[in-house]
Amino acid sequence: MVFNAGGDFPGTVIDVFKSWSITLTIHHQSNKPSSRGLVFYERANGNKPLPVEVTALQGTKMLSSRAFTFFGTSEYIETQTSDIEELCPMSGRATANPLIIWEPHAKSCRPDTRQSHLAACHRVDVFSPNHEELASFFEESLSPAFDPALVEEQAREFVESGIGLQGKGCIVVRAAGHGCLVLSKQHGAVWLPSYYSSKSHMVVDPTGAGNAFLGAFAIGFQETGSYIEAAKYGQVAASFVIEQVGLPTKFGQGGREVWNNCNVRERLAEYQARSLESYIPTR
Repeated sequence: MVFNAGGDFPGTVIDVFKSWSITLTIHHQSNKPSSRGLVFYERANGNKPLPVEVTALQGTKMLSSRAFTFFGTSEYIETQTSDIEELCPMSGRATANPLIIWEPHAKSCRPDTRQSHLAACHRVDVFSPNHEELASFFEESLSPAFDPALVEEQAREFVESGIGLQGKGCIVVRAAGHGCLVLSKQHGAVWLPSYYSSKSHMVVDPTGAGNAFLGAFAIGFQETGSYIEAAKYGQVAASFVIEQVGLPTKFGQGGREVWNNCNVRERLAEYQARSLESYIPTR
């Protein structure tokens, strides 16, 4: 993981990251404050986000990553993917055609930006808005009722326009308690259930679930080569994040590693068995 830390970034949080035994690169920016409270959107403070850019990865192992996940506008994605194409081969350790996943910035999802997002999707392998962000690209008024058919119709416009090299990418629409839609030209539309129902007492706080989903999706795709199986990894990872406010708790190492007192692989196996019966291929 690589991120920019403002001068007031809590050291206790960095200690938590270090305990995860991950490759960690922190760029300290002591003259800038960390962004806080962005979950409240309009009520958030005025501190600007400190986004990580591909150019900041020069000289690190990150340039040889097999997958990159980005959160931002279409303009940001155009710049970052161009930098990957330019800088990764120069590192000498670059992975050929790394998986590129894009979560769009919610405030940039508007009808007037739909065309720029459609164009930027050609440069990524996976485009993943949530269902509300996807709906925001279209003129239709937002309906309070969840409509899977409408979600598929809207998602299909991005797939038909082309996602990824030769249009072989996919769109993954994360829809909270409604599950997620995985749609590509190869396998059509498939709905997978959420791990927990929206009414489950285990659902405490959804903050960060999307980030966990996409990170696990990247791992799942590396292991299986399947967008559908990768989405199952994502649903399971998100389930750990929503069980509490803040980060889940990790104990143990290697095969004995557990999160929130649960073995991740065991939960994944249980979900895979359950989703065999409950996923809905619609085409």
